[in-house]
Amino acid sequence: MALQPIVTLENVAKAYGTFTALHSINLEIGEGEFVTLLGPSGCGKTTTLRLIGGFETADSGRITLAGADVTQEPPYRRAVNTVFQDYALFPHMTVAENVAYGLTVRAGRKPPAERAARVQEALSLVGLADKAGRMPQQLSGGQRQRIAMARALARQPKVLLLDEPLSALDVKLREAMQVELKHLHQKLGITFLMVTHDQQEALVLSNRIAVMKGGHIAQIGSPSELYDTPATPYVADFIGAANLLPATYLGSDGAFARIRLPDGAQLSGVAIGSGKTLKEGDAALIAIRPERLSIGESQNGAPLSATVADQLFHGGRFQLELRFDNVDKPVFIDVLRSSVAADGSVPQQGSRVSLSVAAPDVMVYAAEAVE
Repeated sequence: MALQPIVTLENVAKAYGTFTALHSINLEIGEGEFVTLLGPSGCGKTTTLRLIGGFETADSGRITLAGADVTQEPPYRRAVNTVFQDYALFPHMTVAENVAYGLTVRAGRKPPAERAARVQEALSLVGLADKAGRMPQQLSGGQRQRIAMARALARQPKVLLLDEPLSALDVKLREAMQVELKHLHQKLGITFLMVTHDQQEALVLSNRIAVMKGGHIAQIGSPSELYDTPATPYVADFIGAANLLPATYLGSDGAFARIRLPDGAQLSGVAIGSGKTLKEGDAALIAIRPERLSIGESQNGAPLSATVADQLFHGGRFQLELRFDNVDKPVFIDVLRSSVAADGSVPQQGSRVSLSVAAPDVMVYAAEAVE
């Protein structure tokens, strides 16, 4: 069942001088969703968040929140609240005073009794009810992040905007906070819209991800849709890891393609991404996930031969950097430690290996720049 839209952007554009940050984007976010705007620096994701929050004004287009046109409304008249990257806590205020701040200013002022109840509720939601009297500098980075979250939630927004909220945390704490953030979203049931450049974070947390590039939305979909069926090489390369290799398009068999690989091997039954417009003999790009390649010959896969350039240890797995003949770009393959030979050995640098990949795990695209 389709969700009722709570945030809608219709042909929204924004420029800063001669630089166009957004090119008439369209985006619809359903009530209760966790949607992430994902992309590299300068792609337009933070500009989009700031436009929804009212911190920037669109040059053209229309923004609606819960059915109301808020395109020209200031932040305090929008049913949203923002958790900023640096948390923006007041160091001279206690935790409780920081959380209560938005309930004391004119636009959101509440009576003392209601204010106290909301502060207590918000701190309880983030597990910091016993820290109300502390100062922010007395708490850890993860706790300060939760204070910022509680302050935003105290105003009971319909949409919570998250501007890279975990980026200041170390890796272990960041992973722990991802779990807490997901549980908090499930508990509250309100709409979360997050900006991040961390694709793993987006995959873990989101119901849907909008991958952005150069002020456009390159593709939007569920994490599994973007990972398994990326529309372009750019999306394939940005969502997870992808080996992008040149190939020659040999035609199609209905919904699937036939290609010739760099070493001359041919493969049929390949999934077609943006390669629908390709003609026989055209240059193409293929994308293969590192975990979809395997070492050894396979009657059902594409035979490939490569040289091991390096071996990278990742704890539970090895990652091999490979070089194909006549291909400049390296190719990577993931090898689980549990699947290596009984003696625990993996192919060493300089050794020659045979590889295989099942045809459905290869995606073919029209040749285009990934940058």
